Amino acid sequence: MYADIHSHFVYGVDDGCKDREAMEKLLAALQQDGITRLISTAHITPGQRHFPMEDYQAHFREAEEIIRERGWDLSVYTGHEILYTDAAPRYLREGKALPLANGEFTLVEFMPGEKYERLQEAAQKLRNAGFIPVFAHIERYEAMNSIKHVRQMRHEFGVRIQVNCHTFADRQPFLRRRWLGQLIREELLDYVSTDTHDMPGRDPCMEKCHQTLEREFGPEAADALCWYDAQELFENT
Repeated sequence: MYADIHSHFVYGVDDGCKDREAMEKLLAALQQDGITRLISTAHITPGQRHFPMEDYQAHFREAEEIIRERGWDLSVYTGHEILYTDAAPRYLREGKALPLANGEFTLVEFMPGEKYERLQEAAQKLRNAGFIPVFAHIERYEAMNSIKHVRQMRHEFGVRIQVNCHTFADRQPFLRRRWLGQLIREELLDYVSTDTHDMPGRDPCMEKCHQTLEREFGPEAADALCWYDAQELFENT
């Protein structure tokens, strides 16, 4: 069984699933991939773009209904993937942006070329607001290509680090594979997640990712990254 803390299955609110049928197909694929705990992380840009919260909540309830009707062993939770803006801490405090699984962790993303100083500022302000940042798909950020920067974020700011499972499941250049291996050996990586959107193209591959991690880094590392480490996010549920 796997925990997926980053997905876009709720339809009609971002660039994920477009309708209920697509959502049902994606949920089926996620549970078939072995996922039993799943967080919906719809995109939100605080203060810059309207987010349809009522639609999100209604469509999330439809997802719960589908799961009950199908009898799947799949628990779903609300959340957002926040494109960081200066308004993000306030949105979280006011409930206009949703933390992961109604807890203290919040999934945050940045533009690929964002300066490292901006990532530091975001981490500090989110911590000051009472939230623990989870940096989404750090393999996309130029500033996090430096292991030194990842170490500082993880150890000094308490940031949790997430990488997409396709990054492990798919072939990568040598330098990228070495960087990923260093993240795991130094225990800097916390979670792998699908970041799945719609089918096909952004399909789940957690099982394939787990197999790759198990083969290259051992079963304990694979289980931790695909399940055990993520359990801290569900302590308030």
